[in-house]
Amino acid sequence: MAPVLVFERRAEHAPPVSWSIVEESLDEAEFLWSWREAALDAHDERPEGVDRRIEDRLQGAIEGLCVPGEAHIDRLLRLLAPALDRGEPAIVAVAAHALLAGGTGEGFDCFAAAFWGATGSRLESLRRGLELIPSSSSYLGLVAPSRDAPDVARAAFLDACAFRGLPLETRAGELVTSACPELQRAAARLLRHAPRVVADEHLARALDGSDLQAREIAVESGLIVGMPEAWAVARALAGAEVGGSAAMLLALAMLGSAADHARVVEGLGRPSRQRDAIWALGFGGRRSGADACIDLLAQQCHAPLAAEAFCAITGLDLAVAGLVEPRPTPDEDDESPPFEDEDLDDALVPRAEERLPEPDVPGLIRWWNQNRGRFDPGVRYLGGRPTGLRSLVDALADGPMRRRRPIAFELAVRTRGQLQIETRAFIAEQRRRLASFAGECDAKLLGRARR
Repeated sequence: MAPVLVFERRAEHAPPVSWSIVEESLDEAEFLWSWREAALDAHDERPEGVDRRIEDRLQGAIEGLCVPGEAHIDRLLRLLAPALDRGEPAIVAVAAHALLAGGTGEGFDCFAAAFWGATGSRLESLRRGLELIPSSSSYLGLVAPSRDAPDVARAAFLDACAFRGLPLETRAGELVTSACPELQRAAARLLRHAPRVVADEHLARALDGSDLQAREIAVESGLIVGMPEAWAVARALAGAEVGGSAAMLLALAMLGSAADHARVVEGLGRPSRQRDAIWALGFGGRRSGADACIDLLAQQCHAPLAAEAFCAITGLDLAVAGLVEPRPTPDEDDESPPFEDEDLDDALVPRAEERLPEPDVPGLIRWWNQNRGRFDPGVRYLGGRPTGLRSLVDALADGPMRRRRPIAFELAVRTRGQLQIETRAFIAEQRRRLASFAGECDAKLLGRARR
């Protein structure tokens, strides 16, 4: 978790501060923050590696930014305040996080002034810096001013509260019907942490809201708290030809019946939903889903994504099995456009899906022909193991970073909200939450978890 340091004022006896080291800490923290954000969506990163190689160093860099403390807050603000306006997401988030982590009133005021006036990607970065602060005091200090803030900034604050599981907003009823889609979404997300009677009352309206994304979030929250109406809306959105939601295919694959899983497979026939359906099949864990992935591979259709879903079901490791095709070297790649023809608006960093390995399709098909009989068509698998609470917890604790959020969502649903893990929080914090949950829940509670 991020350091939360409270400094005493030592105006006369403050130790000397090496500002060159503080500035180096800012540069290092910016680099590590960017690296961490990319690692959170990587197929080839695991929690242990992210914690050890990235987050330990990031914590040290943030501590280096907090060293000057209250005695040197003016000079520290002269360093960090301009970073809030620099524009690059990582530097904005780091500066925001360090100002709050330092525990000074001046740092908090500097953050708040920037936050309430921000929009777009800058507001998103400021929110990201806030939501990784574990202490509730920062959030409590922002509640009152949030009520008079612009809608988008208020929504960003409520999203950060939801990230931390702090249902601080008492006006959820007016927010779920707000004319601002961002406020609708934030309220729907926050309600999964509210008392059941409050969640039931307001989520019922959120499930019928005007914004599709807000409805999706409301469905997730409703499933977590156990609202039967949420499941009906999930099925309706997943099956709708017009105005539906491909995102709901994931819920059907993980939580539904064999018939629901068949609907996910049918989604492969709709081009607009094909990628979402493949992604969902990997969490559905059925032999029929693996068969569908093999069919896609044979057609060379979204081969890396289909191979990833297939491996998620069967537990096959492409690299260990020697079933990865080598990528062409830059010299071998003749498809790159001339510089003058490049789209400079394209992201310079490849998306997570684009970094998936290219599978050896004939080898994968042979492997499945030899191993298909080991998989019971009536059993749901996760990494080659029958799916249960234990396998879900193990996948969340040690699985690929890219696949952890849906696993965390399923655990939240199956434990009726008792275990809600934010997979973009610091790894050490997530592990403490998992360990705490295991200590609190006896066998009787685990036996009651919905299957």
